[in-house]
Amino acid sequence: MRVAVVTLGCPKNEVDSWIMRGHLAASGYDVVPPDEAEVVIVNTCGFIREAKEESIDTILGFLEAKKRVFVAGCLYQRYGAELVESLPEVEGWISLGEVRRVAEILGGAPFRITPAVLPRAEDFRPIRPSSFVYVKVSEGCNNRCHYCAIPSIRGPLRSRRVEDVLEEVVFWLDRGAKEVILISQDTTSYGADLGVKHGLLNLLEAIEKIEGDFWVRVLYMHPAGVDRALLEFIRDSSRVVNYVDVPMQHVSERVLGLMGRRGGKEAVLKVADLVNELGLYLRTTFLVGHPGEDEKDFEELVEFVEELNPWRFSVFAYSPEEGTVSFGMEPVPSEVAAERASVLHRLQFDMAFSNNLTFVGRRLRVLVDEPGRARFFALAPDIDGDVVVKGSLPVGEWSEVVVRDAVGVDLEAEPVSVSGQRG
Repeated sequence: MRVAVVTLGCPKNEVDSWIMRGHLAASGYDVVPPDEAEVVIVNTCGFIREAKEESIDTILGFLEAKKRVFVAGCLYQRYGAELVESLPEVEGWISLGEVRRVAEILGGAPFRITPAVLPRAEDFRPIRPSSFVYVKVSEGCNNRCHYCAIPSIRGPLRSRRVEDVLEEVVFWLDRGAKEVILISQDTTSYGADLGVKHGLLNLLEAIEKIEGDFWVRVLYMHPAGVDRALLEFIRDSSRVVNYVDVPMQHVSERVLGLMGRRGGKEAVLKVADLVNELGLYLRTTFLVGHPGEDEKDFEELVEFVEELNPWRFSVFAYSPEEGTVSFGMEPVPSEVAAERASVLHRLQFDMAFSNNLTFVGRRLRVLVDEPGRARFFALAPDIDGDVVVKGSLPVGEWSEVVVRDAVGVDLEAEPVSVSGQRG
């Protein structure tokens, strides 16, 4: 049987899809692109309204295309029986805790909702990476931000043992990966549930000792968990790229309090100062239109963003999610939230382009993800843009290029030479 796994949402979902692909291949299924498949598994996102709508539209699209459809992931985990009742055409359902049973469920076994599983290296044995991999270091979250439904979907924080993470890192490197991207709901909380202090720093120090020519990137660091020691290690590391992903969400002390953001404004400003002092490339996220945000709060945020000038940032308008603390608050009108988001979206594009111009004329070491597209250390896959390269470069390998132009969030470059050494 030919099966496709379609992933919606974040890299955490992508890891769950890899687990399903690995177990499908191990069970004799032929994993193919959607247009070649008889069966399509839609791994859904249920985080915010737009993501839920995309998930439903994708499911309906494959049903209309007469595919046999199974649904996995966060949307089912969150809405369970309600979703099953509303979509009787779906043949089966795969919860976050059942991804290893995917072949059994496709074969007609009963399905049930169970807590999300932590990955194991053995889950991925049939899979070969092209250039980069996501390694999930923990599952769930204890932060309980007032607007966020993730803890109700993925449960409390559960960290993997350092030994298990290292085993998976080596596993992927042995299969040709050149970049390892550490992910979780909050990577700075890694190890806290195991009683480990400075868990992320300890993990990075252990990964630093692994032999090979590879990059490490860390995503989803909570501002309250970031300190000087962690960022100085990232700056000085021979493995970890000088890129930090710290979702700040806002800068107004009042709004951060309404959001339930641990550390408040002090944590946000601390990260901003450290990143500037240490010369790190900052990616962040801002949330506008949260209940209680007024025009003065928004103006404070815009002024902060203009002064901060992050390397890259994303903007989201608040989405009211049932079951969260914020859901019961007096909302900001949706059209006001959308307008505030559009203001930051314009800044987002202008700043990305302006920051890209600083690399024109420079020689960079890049990792080639696919024909004609590569990334240098300050670009995370799928979210930051690409280095568009004229000429043929080997996929999954290091190359050197000279940047000739900036085009929006992308850079245009020409190859110099293929390099086997880290730059």
